[in-house]
Amino acid sequence: MRNGVPSERVQSDDDPDRPARPGRRTLSREDWARAALEAMREGGLGAVAVEPLAERLGTTKGSFYWHFKDRDSLIQAALERWVAESEELMAAAERIEDPVERGRRLTEYAFTAPSGADITTTLLIHAQHPVVGPILEQVTRRRLEFGARLTEELGLPADAAYRHALTALTMTVGIALIRRGAPQLLPQGEDKDAYVRYILELLGPPMS
Repeated sequence: MRNGVPSERVQSDDDPDRPARPGRRTLSREDWARAALEAMREGGLGAVAVEPLAERLGTTKGSFYWHFKDRDSLIQAALERWVAESEELMAAAERIEDPVERGRRLTEYAFTAPSGADITTTLLIHAQHPVVGPILEQVTRRRLEFGARLTEELGLPADAAYRHALTALTMTVGIALIRRGAPQLLPQGEDKDAYVRYILELLGPPMS
């Protein structure tokens, strides 16, 4: 046994301690986590399945069992990548000094990010899953804290800033849902720009 896996599985062609066969590369835990997150973006939590992912990666299940004890541990690794992506997005926004401009950029991102870039709407459906639930709550809390801090910079008191951040987040999730299910209903071009301005006017202090 190694890592809780029968030795006959560990001693496979995918064993990272052995040279890869010609034309094949050794896959890392990160490779699997990245593929699982991409599958989750495309098809939801149900798309995270070992055999289809192995086929996508051009490997066998032996590689999976070297790095992960079960499917839930793969889901955990994929969602940890999502947490890191969320933190990177907020860090990039923090570098925009003007809070009004920061809010505008984030609102525009809700419309312009690649479809499925944020998997919040997918994960909300599976919030009772023992791995998904805590991570979804963690990311949501961090985003609310970030949004409230941004809004306080606009001059709102802490309690009003939190309500503002919660409203902004629910609007963002709503936009994501429509983008996923009926994108033709969302405004495009100049109409989209006007709608972004409308959202900012609703959420923030009067803008000149």
